[in-house]
Amino acid sequence: MMPGENGDRKAQAEMAPEELLEYLRRRLPEFTPTAAPARIRVGYLNYVYRVRGEPESLIVKVTPPHIAAMPDVPLDQHRLDIEARSLMAFEPGGALESVGSADVRPPHPVDFDEPRHVLVMEDVGEVPHLGTWLVEGDVEQNPSDEEGPGKLLGRFISALHLESFADPELAVDFDNSAIQRSRLELQYAAVGDMCRKAGVADADELGRKAVVLGEQFQDPGVCIIQGDLWPPSILFADDGLRIVDWELTHYGHPAQDVGHLPAHLWMHVHRAATSKAARRAGATLRDFLNTYRSELGSRYDEIFGAESVRQSTIHFGAEILMRTVGPFQDGYLYEGLTVDDPVLQEAVQVAARHIRSPERVDTFAALVS
Repeated sequence: MMPGENGDRKAQAEMAPEELLEYLRRRLPEFTPTAAPARIRVGYLNYVYRVRGEPESLIVKVTPPHIAAMPDVPLDQHRLDIEARSLMAFEPGGALESVGSADVRPPHPVDFDEPRHVLVMEDVGEVPHLGTWLVEGDVEQNPSDEEGPGKLLGRFISALHLESFADPELAVDFDNSAIQRSRLELQYAAVGDMCRKAGVADADELGRKAVVLGEQFQDPGVCIIQGDLWPPSILFADDGLRIVDWELTHYGHPAQDVGHLPAHLWMHVHRAATSKAARRAGATLRDFLNTYRSELGSRYDEIFGAESVRQSTIHFGAEILMRTVGPFQDGYLYEGLTVDDPVLQEAVQVAARHIRSPERVDTFAALVS
């Protein structure tokens, strides 16, 4: 158990700086703040702060009962319980201890206040994330002298799926069904409307296919999935990659992880300002899929197989729609583009093709070769 796990107050939303400092003084008396908390925009779901201090700086995540960037969209606060449980699982003696390594791991947890939905964790520093590396390339913080991030991530995600496969205890501990239901409502059930907004002729049919996928993801799962593997969640620390934002983790279906990161890597290829950046994103995508497939080895059909390839392909399309004509366009690669912009329309058509005919696209060919 982490220090102070038995909090005694109701959850709140965003904290004022002085309130947060006083909270930390009470929860972590050994921590001495040296600066005011700085709000970090990490993702869309929570309020996240960096608090500099001694013996080391901390990251504080406060989870409201809604999407932080979209206050009118409710979201189960149990998601932070799952994140805290995930971080603890990678610690010595945890169920996922063998999955993490110096090369790739989550931050270390420091404190979790369950009643107030506040998680404190290691601060890995103001370091670039995968999206920055894809655009700029030669950042100082390299995850490995020998392997790129695609291979490291493919190995990490395959190990996560393998280690947790068919484990009934983990299925209970990492049951995040409420979040999966929210994803069905917010993403998969919205595919039809997003396609209609973009003028896709068979929007109704694509919407039905996406809902079927979302319903399949409500079925009992087979392994732990990270759930939100996208570039801002992958940090280039001084000594390796650090995977943050585990609140969408769920004992679910591996296709959701395997479709999610490639969708974002494809978007980076599509929006790359230089050919070098496009090649870097494309190579990362290929390395991720090739490594994931090779690491599953003889257990590929048991854990993944042809059905998961189909599911990954449809999720790939649904995720691109969310970032182009969906609610998460702002702040990302297609921000500011109108629905009739040729670049945005090209991305929409790629997304639609993946949902319409998942067996006819070759994005995930590496998984079946």
